[in-house]
Amino acid sequence: MSDLDRWWGEAKNIWENWRRQLAQLTPGPSVSADQLRAADAITRWQAVRALANRPHPGLLPGLIQLCGDEDEMVRDAAVDALVSWGPAISLEPARQALAASPAPRAVIALLRLLARLPDAANRAAIVPWLQAEQAEVRAAAFMALAALCDDEDLPQLQAALTEDDIRVQRAILATLCAPEAGPLAVQAASASDPILRQRASQAQPRIQRQLEAKRKAETRAQKQQPPENGE
Repeated sequence: MSDLDRWWGEAKNIWENWRRQLAQLTPGPSVSADQLRAADAITRWQAVRALANRPHPGLLPGLIQLCGDEDEMVRDAAVDALVSWGPAISLEPARQALAASPAPRAVIALLRLLARLPDAANRAAIVPWLQAEQAEVRAAAFMALAALCDDEDLPQLQAALTEDDIRVQRAILATLCAPEAGPLAVQAASASDPILRQRASQAQPRIQRQLEAKRKAETRAQKQQPPENGE
């Protein structure tokens, strides 16, 4: 890592700490649980939007529940708000909600949340949905799996890219980033589907960055190994 990269990383950390401290000092949104349960979708949407970047732990269960709202606009806003609250607050409740086998629309929204907040601990919550009957659910599950950037998932991702619904294939390419996933992206770049080709092109720089990071980590690990035979 260069001095400039190190300085930039430290600057971003300082800014994030300042942002969190300011958020704690600023009065929270005047949103109630009743507003999240309002009969009118616009009222629910407005309440959820007011919670973006304003964590309110007491409203977390209601926000998780709205990931299964009948209105797509509300569901999308709930996912956006939970993403803005960050993984420490949002991930475990989302994983628990998935384990309760909610309705398909809730499963899709929660899996999209996991895709936007990738974490190795998400895998156990994702895997049961990879074989779901509905292609939309499988697509959301594979999107979340691909977002983990783990080379060990490549055989499963490759099989889905070859055999599964085009919606699943598009979802995988939307987040594909495993260091050794280059050949999959190259293959998809010549697909007949224009959306798949576009996403394959967008995936290649992500994959390259992950590959470079992996190689740098391997180089550092080799340098840190003690010399053999006491040399």
